[in-house]
Amino acid sequence: MQRMFARSFALVAMAGLAASASAQVSSGPGTGPGFTDDPITLPTPPSEEVRISVDSGLVTADPAGGDGQVVFVTMVHVTDAPWLRLAFDEALLAGDPANDNASRLRITSLRDGAVQHLNAENVRQWSNTSAYFNGDSVIVELIASPGTGPSRLVMSKVTAGLDSFSDRSICQTVDDRVLSYDDRHARHTVGCSSWVINDLNSMFLTAGHCGTSGSHVMQFKVPLSTSSGSWVNPAPEHQYVVDGTSTQGQNNGVGQDWGYFGVSVNSNTGLTPYQAYGVRNTLATSIPAVAGSNIRITGYGTTSSPVPNQWNQVQKTHVGPMKSKSGTSLGYHTDTTGGNSGSCVLYDNQDTAIGIHTHGGCTTSPSSYNNGTQITYGPLQTALANPAGVCRTGKGTPGGDLFASGDAANNFGTVSKSTGAFAKVGEITGVTQGLAWDWNRNLFYVIDSTRKLYTMTTGGSRQLLGTVTGTSSTINCLAFDPVSRTLYGVIASGGQLVKINRDTLAVTTIGVPGGGNVGALDFDTSTGTLYGISDPTVGGSRLVRINTANGSQSTVGVLGSGISDCNGLGYAASTDELYTINASNEQVLRVSKGTGAATVVGSTNGLFGASYGLAGASPKPCPADFDGSGFADFEDYHVFVQMFEAGSIDADIDGTGFVDLEDFDAFVQVFELGC
Repeated sequence: MQRMFARSFALVAMAGLAASASAQVSSGPGTGPGFTDDPITLPTPPSEEVRISVDSGLVTADPAGGDGQVVFVTMVHVTDAPWLRLAFDEALLAGDPANDNASRLRITSLRDGAVQHLNAENVRQWSNTSAYFNGDSVIVELIASPGTGPSRLVMSKVTAGLDSFSDRSICQTVDDRVLSYDDRHARHTVGCSSWVINDLNSMFLTAGHCGTSGSHVMQFKVPLSTSSGSWVNPAPEHQYVVDGTSTQGQNNGVGQDWGYFGVSVNSNTGLTPYQAYGVRNTLATSIPAVAGSNIRITGYGTTSSPVPNQWNQVQKTHVGPMKSKSGTSLGYHTDTTGGNSGSCVLYDNQDTAIGIHTHGGCTTSPSSYNNGTQITYGPLQTALANPAGVCRTGKGTPGGDLFASGDAANNFGTVSKSTGAFAKVGEITGVTQGLAWDWNRNLFYVIDSTRKLYTMTTGGSRQLLGTVTGTSSTINCLAFDPVSRTLYGVIASGGQLVKINRDTLAVTTIGVPGGGNVGALDFDTSTGTLYGISDPTVGGSRLVRINTANGSQSTVGVLGSGISDCNGLGYAASTDELYTINASNEQVLRVSKGTGAATVVGSTNGLFGASYGLAGASPKPCPADFDGSGFADFEDYHVFVQMFEAGSIDADIDGTGFVDLEDFDAFVQVFELGC
């Protein structure tokens, strides 16, 4: 029997436990390759696993209530813990994560009020864990809406922080590091440092011995530690979970120790670190000479007296001279300690990254040095050229007239109609919900999860029009009728068709909700038909025709067995066919307009989830045809003049975002050419 509402408290007293000391990997004083390593022990945040018992049972929202009901709440408390991280044995969250009525978790720290939101897709990305929360207590709420089905939350353990320790391994007798605030560098929660690079999707490098996996978290804007040296965590919007399918690396000692990986977009903001902070490290193509080269190491090393405990494993930086480059290793007289493993070895003279810091080695001797792996190391370069997971998505050569926006790295680009490969052209900062092509203006409309509407060229240049008004719900997909110049969208949770006024950005509903779960939409310009894909709870994805007068839907057919997660639809006039991407396996599908049956084109070689947009970008058959008659005459001239005098967005035929005499000149040019 399902419970409509549940309330629980998980209170756990923490026993006093001592933290064990850890040390940075040591190579001895400037020994380089061929030495015998000390056992690698990372200065991970001292913690213990505490048993708890939380089970919401199957809970559903009250059918008579509104969206966003709290159907279960629990408090997790571990006495005097400096921080907590939750683990979910089961997080059954009903509904499509692309919809704003989908079930979700809301986790709130009672220490500082920091909040993390997790839907079903986010929980998978975070490997059934949460962000790190400050303090010894968090409130966990399960939020659901009517009609989405039952949800359940089960937890049997929580990771709780302990007081920290000290570690010291610097060059000579004084720790010369100073606090720094460089958003190119992250605290890697396994007890390392990592940094953003200028690869395809602006992802990360670190040390191989950090053993990066899908449960690790990258933290930016890290606050000072407590007076006892315990970590203080940044807000969840500055924490990013590792994509476990992306990790590559080696741990073979000095000069052969490296890790390459990517992260998922932040579950609160929908942004990658580079999109959030706008900075990254540039990888060098060669290693400079030793003489005169200054090396900066920025990272999250431990501290010891007389350095204050508040500086423990927060970002610090120091510059020292390069001492050695031998084989594939580097040596530098720059201060580091445990926790600096994985830091960027920055050639400070030119602000370029030449290596990855991996091993200690400095002593009081001025000839000693710390060690790292050269950025030019062959296996590392091979990995960079052959990325995996989120690092790979969008890799390819752009081309063709089918476009997608909103892979796992928020990329915009082309989809091959022959192979399915997705190739990055640009980025859109935010989670894409819909994409539509306007052949009158030769640009796309893009809408994100916050209802911000953009225009975007086929080259990836975008311009914000504003936020769509008239609804508080997510608009999950877009389509554009180039003849009537109408921009359509669907509120997927009820299948409500809407029109979006591109001048005022106001929404008008069309008819009554058509039902289903329509998250994909496009306009067939050859027949004037609006198509959609509905992903119902049972029965698999199906192609539907949507009546633009009243919003009603008629089923064309089911796409096929096992196809149930298609969140974009694109019509390509060049082949007169519909296309979609099955997010469950990243396959591009060709969809029959007559039967709805889908055939596999190939893999995107990328990652597409619950939210993305797809659209064809066919050229306008007659550029001067402004009245939709199919040919050019003086009626088209009169229609354009009316648009121009009204300042309508449709008169912006040069795509600048405003209407001026340049648009009039552009119309005259196409009008003189005729059809």
